[in-house]
Amino acid sequence: MSWGGAVAAMISSIKNNTLAKRTKVFDKEIKAGFSNAPTYDKKVSKEEMDSIKATIQNRATKRRKRELLGVFLSILIAVFVIGILSMIAYRFLSKY
Repeated sequence: MSWGGAVAAMISSIKNNTLAKRTKVFDKEIKAGFSNAPTYDKKVSKEEMDSIKATIQNRATKRRKRELLGVFLSILIAVFVIGILSMIAYRFLSKY
């Protein structure tokens, strides 16, 4: 039962060492993430904003259509391959 104190001491030592290695958020000069990206406070008119929204929506619909077409074609090819394999297996097993 004497090993319990030693284990507790090792755990607290590890915790204290990791706390010392951490850098505080306020100590960092350069912050990671989106804060490094330059920001622009540009004012956009209502017409420009509508055209930008329309462009983004068009891109999204085109992308969605491409993704759905890809999924549909993948499923179609998979069904075709499974059908061919099942026919081959049926012919092979019908011989025996």
